[in-house]
Amino acid sequence: MSAESLLSWFRAAQRRWPLVRWNIDRFECHVGAETPSYPEDLYLGGAASERLDPAWEAIHSDFREEVLRRVTRIGRGPQEAEDLWGEAIARLISEDPDGTPLPSGRRPGRIRRFRGSVPLPSYISVVAKRIAMDRMRRDAVSQEIRVNRASAPTTTAPSEDASANAELADRFATEFAQAFISLTPTMQALLSLVYGQGMGKAEAGRLLGLRDYQVSRELRMATESLRDRLELLRPGTWSPEAAEAWARAWTALSQGGREGRHEQT
Repeated sequence: MSAESLLSWFRAAQRRWPLVRWNIDRFECHVGAETPSYPEDLYLGGAASERLDPAWEAIHSDFREEVLRRVTRIGRGPQEAEDLWGEAIARLISEDPDGTPLPSGRRPGRIRRFRGSVPLPSYISVVAKRIAMDRMRRDAVSQEIRVNRASAPTTTAPSEDASANAELADRFATEFAQAFISLTPTMQALLSLVYGQGMGKAEAGRLLGLRDYQVSRELRMATESLRDRLELLRPGTWSPEAAEAWARAWTALSQGGREGRHEQT
């Protein structure tokens, strides 16, 4: 790669996305010795990997519709396509454990693995389609488990085990409530809408006035905060499934409390 090519790519990308202010030295480091087929997209992906909000805003405004068209073909409708878009963005925003730490101390996003050999919308679509395939496999496994459980004989657990499990559940519920309350109001609202009420991420974002990448970022930060707090209080109790289950329970409890207060007034 020549210096002239690098400068040409850099200037073309800046003309295309003037609000994305990224340093040419960082761009050169990101490109390395490669000769990408889509250098402007590589510029945008590299800037996004270093968590520049204008880069994620450009990805949302320029590429979202194309990705939705691509993934709608394999999904079960526009709403699932929106969810797949949100899940793909969340995955690409998440920290890459193999990335060199940024000056802020955080690691770059996984989108750094995009190397410009295909257009960026195609790359995001592949990520979304893999998520869809994973969902299908999980659904198939869950269905098989349900069938097997339905045909298996039921057993009654000893009363001592039931009491111990109930005590652990109560303790975890209290700890989860404390961790949930420590989140920002936006994070609480997102968890309640997405996991508590089963609302799609895109719709929840619209209700709260958030862009897709902001929804994904807030949800990721919320679950990371829950994980860190719950693991600190009681190692081994954290799991994404537990967080979703308790978010649903917390939402039901909160709604019940509001209904009770309305009945008393």
